[in-house]
Amino acid sequence: MNGSQGLQQAKSARARDAICDATIESLAIVGYAETSLKAVATAAGFSKGALQHHFPSKEDLIAETVDRLLHRTTVVAQKRAKRGNEADSVEEALMIAWRRFINTRAYLALMEILIAARTDEDLKRRISNDLLRWGQRLDQSTLDVYESVNGGTDEAVMLMNMTRSFMRGLLIQERYGITKEQTLRYVNKWIELVAPLLRLKETTDDGNETK
Repeated sequence: MNGSQGLQQAKSARARDAICDATIESLAIVGYAETSLKAVATAAGFSKGALQHHFPSKEDLIAETVDRLLHRTTVVAQKRAKRGNEADSVEEALMIAWRRFINTRAYLALMEILIAARTDEDLKRRISNDLLRWGQRLDQSTLDVYESVNGGTDEAVMLMNMTRSFMRGLLIQERYGITKEQTLRYVNKWIELVAPLLRLKETTDDGNETK
């Protein structure tokens, strides 16, 4: 690769980054239906034609944005596992998951796409394999951090999947008059109910699980 090719690729990567970041903001603020190529292009500082040079259709743009969102959420979960547990209790760990992992604009944008894919068959087919792999990685991150007090891995995975499903629903509820303060009370109540069923795995200083 010569210097001019490298510069062009770097410029293209920056443009794609800016476009996808604008897409995430649009999804979080106005939702999937109102996230158009024209609106995203304007927000990112490009013409619609320049955007379509990188993403010819909305489906192409959303598929790339999903890749980035799933990567971000997986990285957050993996970092938590590799650090061992910065939390001293299950309650603290679950609250960290809510604040840093789910109660974010990026996760809200992802929720908009997931809801749209329920009825958009083309979008569903385009992202279904990525979502399956994402779910598997989240299950593994659960097993890296938590275990059920009753033993076995299935219950820990089930409890954390229930927790994520509950917290995802709270993101949507805020659109229907539920205040942030009420949402936080719901989160705290759920944590109060589920925390006694889980415990943190013991880890060494380097984040590896003790035997």
